[in-house]
Amino acid sequence: MIEKSFFLEAFDGRKMFFNQWTSHTPAKASLVLIHGMGEHSGRYRHFAEYFTRNGVNVYAVDLFGHGRTEGTKGHTPRIDDYLWQVDFLVGMIGQLGLPLFIYGHSMGGGVVLNYLFKKNPRVAGVIVSAPAIEPGFEISRSRMTVGRIGRKLFPSLTQKNGLDVNGISRDPAVINAYHADPLVHDVISAEVGMGVLDWGRWLVNLQRDAVAVSLLIMHGDKDMLTNPDASRKFAAKFMSGDVTFRLWKDFFHELHNEPGKEEVFRYVLNWIMARL
Repeated sequence: MIEKSFFLEAFDGRKMFFNQWTSHTPAKASLVLIHGMGEHSGRYRHFAEYFTRNGVNVYAVDLFGHGRTEGTKGHTPRIDDYLWQVDFLVGMIGQLGLPLFIYGHSMGGGVVLNYLFKKNPRVAGVIVSAPAIEPGFEISRSRMTVGRIGRKLFPSLTQKNGLDVNGISRDPAVINAYHADPLVHDVISAEVGMGVLDWGRWLVNLQRDAVAVSLLIMHGDKDMLTNPDASRKFAAKFMSGDVTFRLWKDFFHELHNEPGKEEVFRYVLNWIMARL
């Protein structure tokens, strides 16, 4: 695997951090990867190792408020900035001429689904893992109140995101690495937090019975951070089109970091290759 990282300027001058992982041999496809809340693209290096070894180049950006991208932790001035970032990366990688797929996890999965149905990109397929359609836990009334008021009066106001880190994986090594990672954080701004919830409700209420792009939705049935039943119901909306829903038995939130993740990787790779 050939690794490269770099910064590029966003529309407002913020410096965005990118990871690029490419195959030593000619690739068959490109995969744009959008990470989840509070984390960063560097946590997907092992994911990229598998896919580049099998002919799929992987490109990822640290979302605004995350990782090495410039800005306040957990915040971006407008939630739609994330759609802009996905579009920027898709446009850049699409110029390379290979079939292009988009992969989003958790909050990144919610971002990618909103991007798919609001921007109608010309891509070969979209894959979402544990997408943020509905939370898998109850958000306290006080936190919701602070979020609503903060979004109107002080959008950059941050509070704890409420995620139970023990719910990301059954592998203790993953939990320990998460705690030790200096680029991981547990805060979210009023704009981003309420924006993610609004986007989830938008997906729940989406009136669409067909999808023009191949779509794979995956969820672990023991996920406590995002709701697997919301993913199942979302997939069931579509009466026509190439839509696949895969529920992973006994898996927690991060399918790519669970014991048995190799089976997930193979499944996704085979899904991609069947659509080239």
